[in-house]
Amino acid sequence: MRVDLFVDPACLWSWLTSRWLVEVAPKRGLEVRWRPYSLLLRDGPEGLEDWKAVVWGASLRAVRVMQALDRENPDGVRGFYEAVVTSGVADYHAGRPPFQDLAGALEATGLAPAYAAAADEAAWDEQIRRSMAEAFAVVGQGIGTPTLVLHLDPPVGLLGPLVSPPPTGTDALRLWDAVVAFATVPGVLELSRPRPLRPKVSGLRW
Repeated sequence: MRVDLFVDPACLWSWLTSRWLVEVAPKRGLEVRWRPYSLLLRDGPEGLEDWKAVVWGASLRAVRVMQALDRENPDGVRGFYEAVVTSGVADYHAGRPPFQDLAGALEATGLAPAYAAAADEAAWDEQIRRSMAEAFAVVGQGIGTPTLVLHLDPPVGLLGPLVSPPPTGTDALRLWDAVVAFATVPGVLELSRPRPLRPKVSGLRW
């Protein structure tokens, strides 16, 4: 099954979900495509808390690079995303603006550092919006991150699952099977329970 995972590097819930999906994919025969999504483009900069304005604005630069990769080298998006999240959180805690060394994240993943030029090219924003619109068309207008789209007939999707920490082993597979069941049963709208205000795992936290 092809699965699209829509992520913004600024969303650490996306990071946790991605760690779970990496665990599941080879064991359930999933072809995962990592798709660009920008929380800043969805919500706009007006009225954001200071930390969100900093992190989401910087993340948009990384998402532009993801979009450039998605067009020319889609297999490279995952590695860049993983490198840029890890380095970006380290920058934030060191008091540096996050997501600045995009060329370094590309090089760490074996990708051409020239892709970093896309970070300052606002022309990519329209393509990012089109990517996001594909998630909206399946899951609902304005859906956030992480979003999963399962390419069944017809495609189905959902926001989440939000996990902290991401399950592994048998639990990871049990959750995947439950997600497929949830997403494919018409009329099931939401499951929820109390959650921490911010995700935290392996030292990654805004």
